Amino acid sequence: MKRVLRLLSEYRWPIYIGGHLTMSIVACAVLVWVATRPNAPRPIEGYYEAAESWDADESVLDASRQLGWTVQYELPAGVPHYPGMPRPVDISVHDREGRPVSGLTGKFLAVRPSDTRLNQRGDLVGLPTTPGSYRTLVRLDQPGTWEFRIDTRQQAMRFVHADRINVTADTSTTTEARVR
Repeated sequence: MKRVLRLLSEYRWPIYIGGHLTMSIVACAVLVWVATRPNAPRPIEGYYEAAESWDADESVLDASRQLGWTVQYELPAGVPHYPGMPRPVDISVHDREGRPVSGLTGKFLAVRPSDTRLNQRGDLVGLPTTPGSYRTLVRLDQPGTWEFRIDTRQQAMRFVHADRINVTADTSTTTEARVR
């Protein structure tokens, strides 16, 4: 036994380095095996298709920034909200000079970065009484940070915008309103 301990003591550094090299070779072999299995899932769904369209999406985003339009999102205060039901989101779009931008059609997307299962999508509907104002209905039950995105068109021009919004807990619904 003393002989084995002495041998290990004399050759501890080569054993240590050999052990590290063996561990990294085994780890790489496991990674290659996991990645090359026939039923291995893609790391991100649709990553290749998204990469193909990245240049086009980035040029649309750049063109939208150059327009200088401002977008404001608002959750109307006077509208009661019940958990599980859609609530209105008002969107107003103004050009560089502050004039309202009318005639937009498109989609609204509410993304919850912390839980993508809560993501919501809605159609933008122009409010006839206020030019440049649009409304959509989506479920926003969870308070916290949401990312609001719009993807709109005005004839042949496409406009996209995204902003992070903090949604507070809805305190406008009282116990009496829930009972009715």
